[in-house]
Amino acid sequence: MHTIDFDLSNLHTDIIMDNKKRVINKKIIKKNGINITRFQNKKGDYSMIGFLDITDYDHYLELQNILVDELKMFLNIKPNDVILVVGLGNSHSTPDSLGPKVLEQILVTRYLYLIGDVDKKYSNVSIFEANVVGNTGIESISLLKKVIEEVHPTKVIVIDALKANHINRLVHTIQITNSGIHPGSGISNDQGEISIHTIGCEVLAIGVPTVLDIESITHKEHFMVTPTNIDYLIDQLSLLIGKSLNIVFHKDYLRQI
Repeated sequence: MHTIDFDLSNLHTDIIMDNKKRVINKKIIKKNGINITRFQNKKGDYSMIGFLDITDYDHYLELQNILVDELKMFLNIKPNDVILVVGLGNSHSTPDSLGPKVLEQILVTRYLYLIGDVDKKYSNVSIFEANVVGNTGIESISLLKKVIEEVHPTKVIVIDALKANHINRLVHTIQITNSGIHPGSGISNDQGEISIHTIGCEVLAIGVPTVLDIESITHKEHFMVTPTNIDYLIDQLSLLIGKSLNIVFHKDYLRQI
């Protein structure tokens, strides 16, 4: 779990790594109760999708379509791409389990590429659950580098739960960036940057704020809060993100709930 502070032009979000903040371009799109804020700074491109109620079926479908379009724009998948999806977090802690749960939804195809020809409508996709350093004793970036040596991906997609700095974004925002991610920074346990500069290939980070630092509300330290129905919301969000990625990766993957 991590948080990255980004406060510029009255816009506050959790994903960015550069303290030298300068917006180059910003665009806000509103569609059927879903707000899409796209912006750039000198470090990379960002998209923040704000939604109202993921438990509403029609809203969920609209959100899925929007997320698919945003992911297509960021990823620009090519036939020869080798894709590695990385789930950060702790599967034993519900608010921090988004990454591992998304991996459960991903259609893995790398083993098919290893044994023979594969229909080019299906991308070469593998997954890796990095777990947390408290469980493994090894930092995520170290484990990931070893996997990259084996898989040689052209694109790495990293999924993680975030710490929100504003209650309105708690489990109501999907944040996407190609600038990278700092695992563990949200709980003062920064394990090192995962970006094109540290692993040598394109990185796309996808995150959802699942906990709120209570200091943001009460000015008391060392407490975090999360919604009472966080287990259901994590299940829905992991299904949404995993399914959307499958649609982007695999041309024959059907858009069905």
